[in-house]
Amino acid sequence: MRGVPPGSENLRLRSVALGSLLIWAVVSGCSDDPSSQDGTGSLNSPPPFGSGPSSAPPGSTALGKPVVIEGFGRAPGMPIGTGVPDDTGGDEDDGTSSPVPSEPAPDSDDIAIPVFEAMPAPRVIPCIGCVELSAILDDINQRSYFTFNVGGVQATRVVWTLLLSFNSDQLFIRSIVDSSEGPYTSMSANVFGALNTPVQFVHPFAGTATNVGIAFGSQGAWTGEQRISVFVDSVTFEGPNGTTRTFDADAGGFAARGTERQPMVQFH
Repeated sequence: MRGVPPGSENLRLRSVALGSLLIWAVVSGCSDDPSSQDGTGSLNSPPPFGSGPSSAPPGSTALGKPVVIEGFGRAPGMPIGTGVPDDTGGDEDDGTSSPVPSEPAPDSDDIAIPVFEAMPAPRVIPCIGCVELSAILDDINQRSYFTFNVGGVQATRVVWTLLLSFNSDQLFIRSIVDSSEGPYTSMSANVFGALNTPVQFVHPFAGTATNVGIAFGSQGAWTGEQRISVFVDSVTFEGPNGTTRTFDADAGGFAARGTERQPMVQFH
């Protein structure tokens, strides 16, 4: 043939044959797949490029529309950065809302301030090597007696060295030597002004002393109930054979007469 290069005829025949095979393969593949037909034997046209899947994903209601995700709370199309709107459904509070604030503390003026009783002052023992004579006085005109035996001592005067821890013009004290009673003396501050300090209390007496002691009690205007104490440091019998009785080791035989008003004798 004129103008045809050697071998070009064979190349054209091969191209025609290859094209025929491709067409046959496409037609055979479409006819075997039932999904490629619409039930009439015709082939379905492929969807346009970029149109998405032919069926809606699970959970969606329509193709190509936003899908609301359960529990997310953002409405379709809500701009990013905006908050979820308040619930206006009118549902009752289920207890998961913000906690209710506690009751405010009462004003300081309403707080009860506890009042404590003052601790009583510690009991004072004003001497060492002495005897405490005490009794409870709870009415007017009461008296208690405390005596001991000295064995018969000649004396012209009896001098007591006493200490008082309390004084009042409604209390009295007097010395006793056998049947003789000394001056009736008020235990007021004018007479016994220095409490817990030794003072001399004199009983004029001439004779033989056997049972000596102290009596004290209440006067006509005494009120209340209180244990009254008189502390005896020593007693001196002045005279030709004068002697002094001290209480460095024991109470020296001091004892109360009777049991009224709970009398007590204590050695310190």
